[in-house]
Amino acid sequence: MNKGNELEYQELSIWNLNSILNYIKENFFQIFLLILVCIIIYTVDYISNINIILFSMPTYIPGIGHGPHQNIQQKLIKKQKKIKK
Repeated sequence: MNKGNELEYQELSIWNLNSILNYIKENFFQIFLLILVCIIIYTVDYISNINIILFSMPTYIPGIGHGPHQNIQQKLIKKQKKIKK
């Protein structure tokens, strides 16, 4: 076997710890950016879930409520006004 081919094989070997460490040293910035992207995606998803929880709560201020309960409340108010007259 040729000595040059043997060195190339050792450089590309996944099981050689030195080649893995050299790869990490050479591509540290790219690996760091990949990890940073994963962290950013996780935090944006977490903030989005908190936002959904906060804005899905019903409003407790009368007259601002949205949804099916608002129509029922308006009908009850109209009936009460008619009864008072």
